[in-house]
Amino acid sequence: MIVQMGGFSVRMQRYRSIRGVSVLVLCVCVSWFVIPVYGEEPGENITNTSDNLSAEWTVDFSASPFEGYPPLCVQFTVSGPNGEYVWDFGDGTTSYVMNPVHCYKQKGSYWVKLKYSYGTIAGEVSKPDCVKVGDPEMYVDYVADPTTGPAPLTTQFTIIGSPTHIVWHFGDGSDDTTDQNPRHQFREPGNYSPTLTYCIAGSCNKISKFNYIEVESGNPVDFIAERQNGTAPVCTRFTVYGEADSFQWDFGDGTSSYEKSPVHCYSEPGLYTVSMTYTIDGAPYTITKNGYLKYVPAGTPDFTATPVEGIAPLCVAYSIINPPQSWEFNFGDNSTATGAQATHCFGSSGNYFPSLTYCSNNLCDTVEGKEPIIVHQPRILISQGDTLNEYRFSTDAPEGLKYTWDFGDGTGASGPAPTHRFETEGTFRVSLVVTGSCGCNAITAKELKIKPKGKLDFTGTPVAGCAPHCVQFHEQSPEIPLSRLWEFGDGETSTEKNPFHCYQFPGPYTVSLTDTFPNGTQKEVKENFITAHAVPKPSFSMFPPQGKAPLTVKCTDTTLDYAEKRYWNFGDGTSGSDKIIEHRFDEPGDYNVTLTVWGAGECYGSKSQTIHVLRKEDYTYDFSGLPRRGVAPLCTSYKVTGQIQQSELEFGDGQKTNERNPFHCYDTAGIYSPVLHACDSVSGCEDIKKPAYVVAVSPYYLNITLLRGWNLVSVPVTLEPGFDTMDILSDVDTAGHSVFSWNSSSGTWMRPSRSDPLSPLSAFFIYSPDVVQVPIRISSDAPAYNLTRNLDAGWNLVSFADIMMVSADEAFRSVEEFWSYVIGYDAEKQRYDSPVTNGIESSTVSLDPRLGYWIYMNTSAQMVGKQL
Repeated sequence: MIVQMGGFSVRMQRYRSIRGVSVLVLCVCVSWFVIPVYGEEPGENITNTSDNLSAEWTVDFSASPFEGYPPLCVQFTVSGPNGEYVWDFGDGTTSYVMNPVHCYKQKGSYWVKLKYSYGTIAGEVSKPDCVKVGDPEMYVDYVADPTTGPAPLTTQFTIIGSPTHIVWHFGDGSDDTTDQNPRHQFREPGNYSPTLTYCIAGSCNKISKFNYIEVESGNPVDFIAERQNGTAPVCTRFTVYGEADSFQWDFGDGTSSYEKSPVHCYSEPGLYTVSMTYTIDGAPYTITKNGYLKYVPAGTPDFTATPVEGIAPLCVAYSIINPPQSWEFNFGDNSTATGAQATHCFGSSGNYFPSLTYCSNNLCDTVEGKEPIIVHQPRILISQGDTLNEYRFSTDAPEGLKYTWDFGDGTGASGPAPTHRFETEGTFRVSLVVTGSCGCNAITAKELKIKPKGKLDFTGTPVAGCAPHCVQFHEQSPEIPLSRLWEFGDGETSTEKNPFHCYQFPGPYTVSLTDTFPNGTQKEVKENFITAHAVPKPSFSMFPPQGKAPLTVKCTDTTLDYAEKRYWNFGDGTSGSDKIIEHRFDEPGDYNVTLTVWGAGECYGSKSQTIHVLRKEDYTYDFSGLPRRGVAPLCTSYKVTGQIQQSELEFGDGQKTNERNPFHCYDTAGIYSPVLHACDSVSGCEDIKKPAYVVAVSPYYLNITLLRGWNLVSVPVTLEPGFDTMDILSDVDTAGHSVFSWNSSSGTWMRPSRSDPLSPLSAFFIYSPDVVQVPIRISSDAPAYNLTRNLDAGWNLVSFADIMMVSADEAFRSVEEFWSYVIGYDAEKQRYDSPVTNGIESSTVSLDPRLGYWIYMNTSAQMVGKQL
């Protein structure tokens, strides 16, 4: 359990020693920096601390366990980079190991100090009372043997230590005891938590061990009689199952026995209750079976019922077999009869369970029917008549009875199948009374809605779309037609009630529906009802199609017959919307230029061409810098080459210099794009730009941080070769869980291998039972070209390359026109965050490049990442 207190985090954890001692450990760790919080519920105050991240690395340490009795061995763990460390454990001993294990042999409270150095940075972390070792003379515990077993379980309790004023509470409802080392019997199955209350050296305390004693169900003891039913007189053997020490029987007729499996004879009919008392380890147990034996006189009464199923009103005949001294039929509907022959009429539907109660020689009993009487409610059947609002009525009730109809409009009829025409509109309750031959009525009713004759109509959904455009049509007819004909306006027809039709070519279409009824024909025509918009076919030219960097390419939209709405994606993270646009490619590589144009009805099409940007073999002048990747503060040594008369180097962080070989330090984390302004008498002036040339990374980005449970993570920048595969996670204890990534093309989960690459544009799920940090090595060189990844339509598992939190718009700018939602995963709360909607929250919600995200793509597109 972790409790937050100001600038401190307090961890409370219960440890259990091999001797069963429960120790409550309190761990205090000072938090020296602010940790940004992600994924709060909507409405909470979220503070974005990414702008306040310190460029200095931080050292702290933890100790586990840090409280107990000697000898107490403590694991010390450093959080910080690989540097030089010197430990002072507070007991006169030291260590130079980064994460040592140290054992304390004497009681006391120990002040632990850690001195560290890393390059020019040095410091000390000091924690008073960090480790507390208790007095072994105050140690008290208890053990039990055995702690598990079947009931009844007899357990010996033994105290460790020298306490006084002892009171035992076993938790099974038995009396407490003050014995030093008691022996106790748990008679019932269950889990028990014994508590020892004691005093030692003037201090009193309790030790309670939760579910310490586990008592299982023992071998059950039971008995069975060979003949539980029969005709008196009868003899039966009683058989015992299970083991016991002794037995005593009460047969229910005034006799008893002490045998384990006796044979007993009953001379008279009756219901007999049998009980057996047995003992185990001196404890008595009794099993009583009430009315267990039922012995009837010869010629047991019974009855028949015919029929057992039918439609109400249903007449059922009952007849008794072997008449006793007295009897009574119960028909299951609270009615009875006492004759030897009886007929009963059921007028309502249901399942009825008849029975016969009889008495003979002072033994009364009930005989249940072998099967229920199943009665179905009669139904009113309605079919269309020959004219409008005329209907034919019938029923499935038995034939040859009396039928009385009420049509709900003040008229009625008799007979099994009348015909009736309703003269007015409305909802009418049609009822039928069927009179049975044995004296009861069955009543049923049904509502019938009579509508006025309406106008023929139809609908189509959707009425507009991009060709080929498919429409679902629905007929709205005033009555059931004899025939129908759909004409869709494109030469196609249909006779279906609700056809589904696709228009293959653009244009407006007039749709008509003609229905033929017994008394005439109706036709509904809708002019230009359906519109199928043309999907534009983009075309464009690029000149020149290839050349040496820096290369300026003129792109011209040559698409015909479409709305003036377009989107250029130049494949290097930039975009545009002009009809004719010039774009400069500064770095060599192959760039996939895509033009997307929109026509009427927001119908769009896309086309791509490739620009080949070659490496310029000989620059008139150039500049370089090393190192280009590292942890902020990052100091880079620049070198300017070429015959330059005038030059100025902008470092990309607002500072510049006229020196030829300057040395510049980037104090804060960031991505920097230096520019060299150079002039000579031959070539003139030229600007040499190097986008994302220097990357200074915050120390917070040097680890993959895994919280307890499932984590959705990624790497923020390109990793060092040899340390850029899933193999860097091989030391993570995943508690038997696999690492998962998502294949959006097949829509399936994948288990990556240790040799699979780790890319800043990919993400994966990994499980960790503890909070751990996996160190990563950032590449000292940027990739040769922009990072790219193809995203499929639907859900994709991705991340993005960056060294700080950015908005969702910035993170996925290269596919900004094509995604709808982004969803992150909160590892601390073990649940997904609220979705971020493109164009609504996407400019205000910040995303972390160290985490993974689900992104929903409306269409396939290529994602372009920074050269990080």
